[in-house]
This record gives sequence, C-alpha cells and structure tokens, in this order.
Amino acid sequence: MVSFLGACALAASLVAAQAAGAARQPAPPALQFETAESRPADEPRLRGLDRNQLSAIVQLVGLDDPGPPIRVVLAPEESALARSTPSWIAGFADGAAGTVVLFPSRAQRYPHDSLEDVLRHEVAHILIVRAAGGRAVPRWFNEGLAMAAEREWHFEDRWQLAWALVSADEARMDEVNDLFQAGSSGARRAYVLASAFVHNIIETDGSAVPARILAAVAKGASFEVAFQRSTGRSLAGAERSFQAELTSWTRRLPFLTSPFVLWTFVTLLALVAIYVRRRRSAARRRQWAEEDARDDGWPAGKTLADETPPPDEGPPPRDWVH
Repeated sequence: MVSFLGACALAASLVAAQAAGAARQPAPPALQFETAESRPADEPRLRGLDRNQLSAIVQLVGLDDPGPPIRVVLAPEESALARSTPSWIAGFADGAAGTVVLFPSRAQRYPHDSLEDVLRHEVAHILIVRAAGGRAVPRWFNEGLAMAAEREWHFEDRWQLAWALVSADEARMDEVNDLFQAGSSGARRAYVLASAFVHNIIETDGSAVPARILAAVAKGASFEVAFQRSTGRSLAGAERSFQAELTSWTRRLPFLTSPFVLWTFVTLLALVAIYVRRRRSAARRRQWAEEDARDDGWPAGKTLADETPPPDEGPPPRDWVH
C-alpha cells in the first residue's frame, strides 16, 4: 500500500524511538520571540509549546546540539513583511541567519493546522540547515522532512494526495521543487508529494535515515551520494519505487477508472476534510477563548516585527523555505 497509509506506523516508530531515547534526548533549540503589539496573545501560546516536540525535531535531524537561539518574528498582516509575502505563505525561514518569520493570521491553511504547527515546521527548516552543515539539500527533502517534523499525517493529507494524483500526471521530485514556486495550488501539490515521498523513505529505511543523510551531506557528500550511502539504494531507484506504489494503489481501485466516479470521490474527500478542519478550528478557538477568560491579559511582547524590513520588495527569495 502507498506510503501515506503507513503514516501511523511511522508515527509509532518515531514515538517509540523518542521514548527509548528520552534519557539522552537533546536539548530543544532556544527561541527568541519578536512580537507585534497588535497580536499580544500569539507569543505566550508559542512559549507554551511542548519543548519535547522541539527536542524530537533536533533528534530527527541528527543534531546533538541545536545551536544558537532561533529568532522568531511574529508579523501581523499590516506589517511590511506580510504585505511583501504572498498571502498563502504562513511562514518562512532563513537557515543561514537562523531566523523564522510567522504570519499568525494565516496559520490554519494547508499544510498547517495551527500556529504551533507552522512554528515546528519553520524551526525544522533551521535545524535541517544546521544538520547539513549549511550545505544544500533538495527542496522536496527539506519541505517533506519539515512536514514530518511538524505533525502526523491525517485525513486532509490523504485527500490532498488523492487530488494531486488526479489533477495532473506524476511529477518527478525535481519538478516538485519548481512547484513550490508555482503559487498556492502548485505549492499544495508540492507539499503533499514531498511529504508522501519522505514518509515513504522513512517507512522503508527507518526513522534514523534523515539524520544519516544530513550528516553525510555535512561531511561534503552530494545529496545523491549521501542518500545511497544511508539507504543502500539510489535516489532514482527510491523515486521509481515510490511512483510505482502510487500507480499500483490507483490500479488496485478499478472503480476509480471512471472519470466521473474519480472526481466525485475526490470531491467527497475534500468536503469531509473541510468539515473536519472546521470542527478542529472551532474547538481550538473555544480553547483559546477559555484560556483568555482565565487570564487578566497577555503581556505585551517586543515590537520589532513591524519595524523589520522585508528581505526585498517581492516575495521571499527562493532560498527562504516556507
């Protein structure tokens, strides 16, 4: 069965590895927040994030030490950063500078479910860069691994993958890299394909394989060589195997060969996913309202987010991953 259906097994293996190594789990990265006065509640929410989740990301990428503090800028929609960044981007990271920028009002858009998810995703990008020694890794691997670090796969990922398989021909991973720059619809397809492939790699080769790949890259190996040394198979072969699983999955469902039934099936999946997301969002808003009611008020954070200039007048550069 296609790898995304093995996500539960992957999650179980990661949890088991985390439990077995709890005594030697690395320290979480330190986060330095810069918050706009217009959104005072966002920073305390993120400060309350389970630090073990951040430590698990450090362990996933194979770092013993997370490195220097990560700067986290919480930028409101009226800020220059938000105005110069496409509205579908919920956050981005500059690995070299160790800086993460989050747009809190955009957090509940696929592939993210919450602002906490976006923070874990962008922190993962910073730690991936550090684990690779600052050397480049393919965009699909960077994004797919950040997705694995962010959260488990759920129903919406499944229908997004079904949609990706229906809406276009299969894409090679080098083509997926370009999709991240192809607007919101292209990026959604890129996220789900990259995430599915990375899940497939971890499910096949083990949860320690990302750390081995990044360590080899840090020592100077190309990504393709690092991949083969770490998995015992070529990257091209792994990609062919992944594509074959996707094709096999669709062929094992003969009723999907009718275009009408296929589109109906995907539409129903989308409606269910929207319903589930809305229920989850409503529950989260009720929780935040209850927490706000118990507090006299959130402490105001720093106000550098409004003053920080955008990296340029257009969208974030291609080397700023989101």
